[in-house]
Parts: sequence; C-alpha cells; structure tokens
Amino acid sequence: MNKRKVLCLILALCALTLTACQQKEVFDTNLPPASQPTAEVTEEPAQDLFGSAVVGPTDYDDGSYDPASEEGGDWEEVPENPDSAPTSAPVIQSEYAGATPVLIDPVDKPTPTPLPTLSLSYVTYEASSLHMTFDGPSGWTVDDSVSDTYRLTNPDPSMDYAATLTVRAVPVNKAYTKSELTKEVKGMLDTLGGSGELSGFSPSNTAERAFLGATGIYANYTATEKATGAEVAGRMIVTCVNRTLYSLHVAYPRGYRDFYVTNVYDKFRHTVKLN
Repeated sequence: MNKRKVLCLILALCALTLTACQQKEVFDTNLPPASQPTAEVTEEPAQDLFGSAVVGPTDYDDGSYDPASEEGGDWEEVPENPDSAPTSAPVIQSEYAGATPVLIDPVDKPTPTPLPTLSLSYVTYEASSLHMTFDGPSGWTVDDSVSDTYRLTNPDPSMDYAATLTVRAVPVNKAYTKSELTKEVKGMLDTLGGSGELSGFSPSNTAERAFLGATGIYANYTATEKATGAEVAGRMIVTCVNRTLYSLHVAYPRGYRDFYVTNVYDKFRHTVKLN
C-alpha cells in the first residue's frame, strides 16, 4: 500500500515537471540584434577659428619689385607714413596675463567729413630749358625762372595747401646706379624735412619704378606745414637718362593723396617726352 502511494506521488511530480518545461520560453542567442533606426550624420569641415586669409607683406618695398611689371597699370604699394607698418605686440605684465583685453579706442568713432570732389582738365606744357613736354593740370601757375627747374602750382584759393609739380633736369658726368639714385632721393627728403617749413616730417622707405624709360627710385612723405597747420604729403622720384639726373616732386594736401598721385603724378609719367 505504501509503495503505491510513493509511486503515485512520483508520477504526479513528473507530470508537473513536464508541464513546467513546456511553458518555459527559449531564446536563440545566435540571432542578430534587432536593427535600430539611426539618424544620418553629415560630416562638416572643421571651423577655422583663426581665419584662413593670407596676410600680404608690409607696404614697404623689399627690393624685389620689377619696374617692368608696372607698365600695365599704376598700382604701387608704398605707404605715406612708416607708422602704418605693423608694430610688435606690447609686453603684458605677468599679473594681468590671461585677462580679457579691453578696447582703448571707442568703437563708435565719428565719421570724418568727406572731402570735396576735385576734377582736372589737362594741357600740354613745354619745359624748353629741360627739353621736355608733358601733360599737366590746366590753369596752374608756371615758374621757370630757374634754368634747371620747371614748376606748376595750383592757384585754387579754396585749398588749404597749394599742390605743386616740380621737375628738374641736372647734367651729371656718369650713369647712376640704383644705390646712387636711392641716395639722391634720401638727400631730397632730408633737404625738405630740414627746411624748417614742415613739422612732423615722416618719409617712407624707397622703392623702385620705371621713370622716363629707365629705372627710377621713389619715396613718399607726410608732414604738417608750420605756417598754416595744413597736413601735406608728397611723392618724389629720380632717374638718370643720358647722363642727366631727372627728378619729379609732386606735393599735395594729404587728404587728396590718391587723387594727386593718379591725376598729376601718374599723368606726368605717362605723357612726358624728352626732346
């Protein structure tokens, strides 16, 4: 009797075990994971925080300028004032290192008053004592009282500084080298700056350019006229042709630099003829 009870109990346990096994869920670990939707990623180029623009050289000529390259136009890059050249960064005291820089000059500076527009007409001048002709502004006053010099002066009384064009031709006993022409230009600058008529005289470096069909050396300057306080500027160039030293000096109000360089200085260079 006891054996039957034990046998029935064993059969009941087996049945329960079989039922539990049938209800157990089996997972196949070899199946690939379910794919998930992914957002499309567009790769963008890295941002250049410091800019990629190429910074050109300083305005001063480095001696590599080819005067033949200018004959297609009149672009020159020589500043009027050497102060416009890049300056070194100031030394910062250690206790302020890393501090946020503060602008000294106000951002909203007053807009300068535009200068009146100028216009010129031209006539041909004959400097017989210099054996040359050239086109210059009509109506300018001529002074040829010195045999080796021919000068034009703008008589317009509305200008705070009378622009001038002065050309000289001086015979010499040899052909001049570039270094000798450079010395001549620097001598002209020294003479003008030491004349006592100007203050704050500031010459540029010298540069090379074709003039009268030969190599020329030129320079710019800025200054203030002591008598009137007018801000002035000028450009002078020298060359040597057939043992004659030629110089051209154009002086003008500083605010009209581009106008006089283009319409007086360059006009002379492109129209001058030696007789």
